[in-house]
Amino acid sequence: MLIVNLAQKQKEITELLESNGYTFVKKQALKHYFEVPEGTDPQEEAKKVKTLIKGSEWGQVLFFNVVVA
Repeated sequence: MLIVNLAQKQKEITELLESNGYTFVKKQALKHYFEVPEGTDPQEEAKKVKTLIKGSEWGQVLFFNVVVA
């Protein structure tokens, strides 16, 4: 499971990750929990999520982090 901590663009990031195969599980304050695709390495998936967010049109200016739970 991955946790994406962010304050802005929460809806957009959830939609971005869901459209790329991640399953939104829940939200607790600024933490958004996502399931990674079955049979994948969570550490590698965290790197992919960071790249996806940074590659979006607004991702370069967001303050966020991604951790493996």
